[in-house]
Amino acid sequence: IRENDNNNKEYCNCEIAEQLQISEDINNMTDKKNGREYLGYVLEKLKERITEISLSLVEGQKEIEGMHEYYWENYTEMDQYGYENYDNQQALFRQISANEEQLILKQRFRRMADSPFFGRVDFIYEGEDEPEIFYIGIGNFAEKAGHIPLVYDWRAPVSGLFYDYDKGPASYEAPMGEIHGEVASKWQYKIRGGKMIYEFESDVKIDDEILKAELGSNGEVQLKNIIRTIQKEQNAIIRNTKDRIMVIQGAAGSGKTSVALHRIAYLLYHDRQNLKSSNILILSPNGVFSDYISNVLPELGEETVPETSMEQILSGVLEHKYKYQTYFGLVNELLEKPSSSLINRIAYKASFGFISELDKFILHIENTYFKAADVKLTKYITIPAPFIEEQYLRFNRYPIRRRFDAMADYMLDMLKIQYTFTVTTTGRNLLKKEIRLMFAGNNDIQVYKDFFKWTNNPGMFKMRKGHTLEYSDLAPLAYLHLALEGNGNQPFRVKHLLIDEMQDYSPIQYKVIQKLFPCRKTVLGDAGQSVNPYGSSTAETIQKSLTASEIMKLCKSYRSTFEITDFAQKIHPNAELEPVARHGEKPQILQFGSAVEELSGIMGLISTYRKSGYKSLGIICKTEQQARKMADMLKSYANDI
Repeated sequence: IRENDNNNKEYCNCEIAEQLQISEDINNMTDKKNGREYLGYVLEKLKERITEISLSLVEGQKEIEGMHEYYWENYTEMDQYGYENYDNQQALFRQISANEEQLILKQRFRRMADSPFFGRVDFIYEGEDEPEIFYIGIGNFAEKAGHIPLVYDWRAPVSGLFYDYDKGPASYEAPMGEIHGEVASKWQYKIRGGKMIYEFESDVKIDDEILKAELGSNGEVQLKNIIRTIQKEQNAIIRNTKDRIMVIQGAAGSGKTSVALHRIAYLLYHDRQNLKSSNILILSPNGVFSDYISNVLPELGEETVPETSMEQILSGVLEHKYKYQTYFGLVNELLEKPSSSLINRIAYKASFGFISELDKFILHIENTYFKAADVKLTKYITIPAPFIEEQYLRFNRYPIRRRFDAMADYMLDMLKIQYTFTVTTTGRNLLKKEIRLMFAGNNDIQVYKDFFKWTNNPGMFKMRKGHTLEYSDLAPLAYLHLALEGNGNQPFRVKHLLIDEMQDYSPIQYKVIQKLFPCRKTVLGDAGQSVNPYGSSTAETIQKSLTASEIMKLCKSYRSTFEITDFAQKIHPNAELEPVARHGEKPQILQFGSAVEELSGIMGLISTYRKSGYKSLGIICKTEQQARKMADMLKSYANDI
């Protein structure tokens, strides 16, 4: 079976003879070439599978209850070595795990019952005459576990034919190697509530009119999955497993966020043996992303993944010892009352020159901050300073603050071997304490202040009221801490890091991230959408910070109409932007003589919106303070602001 995927429980471990019989059964069933008839057949089989799983879940629950009952009834009679108890526990865990898998499968099949498939590829294998037909949906579905799928997962290798090729020569990468042939035809379907809304044969990959209709849909507020309309350049990013670090520069509305989430779903499918949803971490500056994840990933047949922020990570490195300005607070300050000195501090700490100076200072700390001195362990035994200095250099592969305990243990071991003298626990602790005091860099804040004095830039560090750090100091302080302390709590379980809004992070922040997460990464954003232009990054600066990264660009904008894009281009030009030819009303600029007139004008727009078919209206202000003031004024006229 060319498409067989040994990792997929839906269609593996079958005998060849059985597969051939199933293939014959499928050829004899309801016309596979007729989308409407095939939909009815698939829905019927889905219903049967859901019923089977429901019965299996009931039986499984009875088994679990029976095991619990048996355990408590026979608890006192269990064998003295606990073998029977262990066997019972293992059987219980297996049954619970089987029930959980069945429940996940049932939920996926229920989602599929709404729209079992959205595409179809008729593919003629090289050397054959008749096409093989593949229907594509959100997940694999077969009549029985182990049978050939009636519907293939959009992430399966063969599904790449739907996204990457028009009619004509084509190929896809299967477990056995590259498969060549020809796409005879492709179909697109829209199915909702198990009903066929439309079907048509497509000469191109994704029909432009359908794409425009999907983009122009005003029925849902939430972002949607894009598997029905994935474009070729988006598909190349989603299915890329070659590059260890991908930096995706995407113009506004290019679908980069959607592509990143679909990439996660693809990677989880592609490497099920080694990658779980708990192994992926999303780094995002706001809560919008988490809403999107909770909505989209389950639709794609995957569990949601953990999410964090840069502030949480950096504060965690510093053991949550310090109060700090939030990124939101910084942006607000830059919008409302920026000072030239603040801007200079931010820009300086976002430069590569700053990182270079920090690295030189760390070397300076290593060479000058440790001053060895004699340590009197007992009335008769003193450890001389030169010997302590020698051990400090011996353990130079350790971060500085991690050396002290290792030095003490080594010296006391030498005492025991050479002089058969064993030091008490009190003596051991005394030596460690004395060695630690020989180092002048045990306080992070003091060391950080020293750095600015060392560079003759003391004005570049300013502590806010209440001993609060500026946001731009959080990453450099964490960088210093990691250099001195090491990363003892490195989160090894994170195997893939996804960074959203890449432009909002500075090079020093990327350096910290690289130390903490030396794993594969997908980094996405748009340099043109920075809200902190003094401390932001471009794809090129990120590539410089994260070595061995590959930049990929998404230039086509799907979000806005041609008229909106044209309007925006006059304010903030982007020469690489390619708007989709989807037309709408021209944006208007309305001017008012007073705040009262402005409020009346906005109420008029709200009234127009209420009579329209749209589900949401956004009123955007420059600052949070302005937004709160506007909301309060509008609440006098409307109760749903």
